[in-house]
Formats: sequence, structure tokens, C-alpha cells
Amino acid sequence: MNCSAKLLVKFFSGGRSNQSLSFTLTHKFLSVQFIVRCFYALVAFYSLQSLSFWPDYLNKIDLVPLWPVYWLNYVDISSGITLIFWFYIIGGFLALTATRWRTARILIFLALLEFMAFDNSFGKINHGGHLQLLLSFILIFLPPGWFLEKPEKAIRAATLIVFSGCQSMIMLTYTMSGFFKIIQIPIQAIRNQVHTLMPEALPLQIANRLVQTDATSYLGTWLIEHYFIAWPLMIGTIYLQFFSLWASFRPSLHRLWGLGLICFHIASQLTMSISFWSNCLWLTLFFVNSPFAPKRFVWRQIVRDLPLFGFVFMKKGKFFANATQ
Repeated sequence: MNCSAKLLVKFFSGGRSNQSLSFTLTHKFLSVQFIVRCFYALVAFYSLQSLSFWPDYLNKIDLVPLWPVYWLNYVDISSGITLIFWFYIIGGFLALTATRWRTARILIFLALLEFMAFDNSFGKINHGGHLQLLLSFILIFLPPGWFLEKPEKAIRAATLIVFSGCQSMIMLTYTMSGFFKIIQIPIQAIRNQVHTLMPEALPLQIANRLVQTDATSYLGTWLIEHYFIAWPLMIGTIYLQFFSLWASFRPSLHRLWGLGLICFHIASQLTMSISFWSNCLWLTLFFVNSPFAPKRFVWRQIVRDLPLFGFVFMKKGKFFANATQ
């Protein structure tokens, strides 16, 4: 068991690239503070935005409550929905004014949980808000004093570790998506079904999505007709998703992977009309603007840290002799 744990740590460790992942540098700590405040400001924005569709939700009574809002079955439905919205608005107000206190951050998480559970209690799950909820949970564990300008070293280290946990959680969701795509490949191949490594896989997925939703897309039809262009895009997407957690432990890949996943979401919108714009927001905050990413663009270090490809180039020691100097 200890051997397996060591192998897992070694697999996800960034090697020499992790030297830039310092948990004590003041400028990294100040950057994390700013990003966390931006996150909570956006939580407040989404909360206030909900006021525009409050009246529409009050008229919806045909819901099947998910477990966090199962209590709606035992109260007046209109009063219960009103209570959820007020709790959500209060959570947004706390996100603007009181995030230094852990109790407030717990209430913000619970407000998000209640509202999102209610919003998804109409027979269809919208995954767009899940990252916001997960991040608000992890940020509960920010240490006391995380908001101070010059806290002691232990507080700075704890704050950066929690922030790193947020980054890992974001990338874990993408790795899970890539993992389930990969494990389906042998199953579908045995059943003589179209699997994700086949050239026609992505065009069929796009066509199925457009037919199911009766939607149109800007590039969907064109990509269906030119399916050999779609094939490398599908392979690249699986690679990008599956190794996302790997990239979260390698600061040199933070900006590259963040931009890559944003491009993936843009492509999903243009081909299948699937919107994940809030994910793009969190990727921009936590990865494109990652405080751990190197200040200089060192392409040799990036190539060295790339999963699979890095192993090939690492054999050429001279090539990477000055990668981290």
C-alpha cells in the first residue's frame, strides 16, 4: 500500500518544475488573495443576477426535489422557493462582505448548494454551476488570517495549499471525464460499436446532440461533413481531459492547459451548442492567471512536463540541460 502511494505521488509530482510551486513566497500569496476575492465577487454577481428570474421560478411547482431541497415536499412550495432565493441572496451579500470568516464561507456554500439543487430539480441536471459549488466548499478551509496583508509564514503556506486544492478539484473533473471516455473504448470495441478512437466518433456525437436538442450550430454541420478533421480534435480532447490532473501539479502547464480547456468549451459551443461559460471563467481565474505559473515562457520546460511526450524528450538530457536554469 505504501509502495502504491509512493508511485502515485511520484506520478503526479512535477519533478523539477515543482520548484516554482513555493508555498511561502509573498507575491504568490497576494495573487491568491486577489483571485479568491474575485471568485467571491463573481459568486455575489451570480446571486444578484438570479433576481431577474425569481418570478419565473415562483410559478414552477412541477419539480422533483433533489436531496438537498427534499424538505420542499413538506412545506408550502411557494414559501419554500422564496426561502431558497432569500438564502441565495444573503449568501451573495456575505460573499461581498464577510469572506474573512469561515462561518460566512460555510453559509455561502450552503446557499449555493440549496439554490443549485433547486435549479436542478426539474428533471434535467445542468452541470454548469458545479465547479462554483465545489470551489466554494474547498475555500471553506482557508486558514484564519488568509485575508491579512502580511500574515505569518504558516498562514501563507496554508492559504496557497487550499488554493492549489481548488486547482486540483477543477482539473479532477476534467480527468474524470476523460477517464470515462477511455474506459468505454474497449467495451464499445468488443461490442463492435463506434468508439472515441474512430474517425466518425465525434461527427456522430455532434449529429446525435443536434438531433436530440433540435438545435443548430455554427460549425457542427461542417465538421460532420469533414469528419477526418474531427478525428484529431477528438484525440486531442481526450488527451487534454485525461491529463488535466497531471497538469495541475506542473506549474509550467497551467496556462497552456487552462487555455486548451477554454478552447475545448468554445469548440463545444460552436459544434454542439453546449455552453460551459462559467467553467471558462474559473479556468481563466485559477489557471490562465495561476500564481504558480512561471513568469517566463520556457518552452523546453513545457515540453518536458507534457504527459507522454515528455518521457520521449527526457531521454535527450542535453535538450533539457538548461530547462530550469
